[in-house]
Amino acid sequence: MKLYLSHTSPYGRLCLTRAYLLGLNDLELCFLDPWQNPGELEALNPFSQIPLLVTDNDEIIYNSHLICQYLAKDTPEAAEFSIISYATTLLDLAIQAFKLEKKAGESREHFLVQRSLAAIERALPLAPALHPASRNSWPQMMLGVCLLTVKLRYPEIFSAQARGDTQQAVAVFEQWDFVQRTQPEALLANPPKMLADLI
Repeated sequence: MKLYLSHTSPYGRLCLTRAYLLGLNDLELCFLDPWQNPGELEALNPFSQIPLLVTDNDEIIYNSHLICQYLAKDTPEAAEFSIISYATTLLDLAIQAFKLEKKAGESREHFLVQRSLAAIERALPLAPALHPASRNSWPQMMLGVCLLTVKLRYPEIFSAQARGDTQQAVAVFEQWDFVQRTQPEALLANPPKMLADLI
């Protein structure tokens, strides 16, 4: 299988983390910049979005949540779905605001930016408990990646709104070796060709 992603995409990072937890060390990785609309990506995905997975049968799957579901082939319990739904919505709102601000050049006064950031501010104090020691739990790892993304993109909101226990747990989470190896700067400096290169 081959996973297309970028070094800065938190959605790609979710897929990397899911594959890591499943021990898919032979997963091939291809890093590219979707904002440049590379021909290789457009030929596989007309939306020119990442992450994208090419299966062993040459089926194409895009959308990080569907890729993660395909890789695991399991159904989470209701309590796990609750954590996953919180984490993915938090991430979607953070990325929506970030794309409008950084990629489209909109100001913080833009209606959608304000609305997204206000929702994040309301949601952070209600975050499910993050247990960074639960390294084999997909919902916990997903929650960690999503909270860390908010901390990286909107540190002032994270520090003002996240509970103390959340901030402490994220600080521990981001020191884990695999999390360090999947930081945007680390992936940019030395893009791995296989998941095994990150282990």
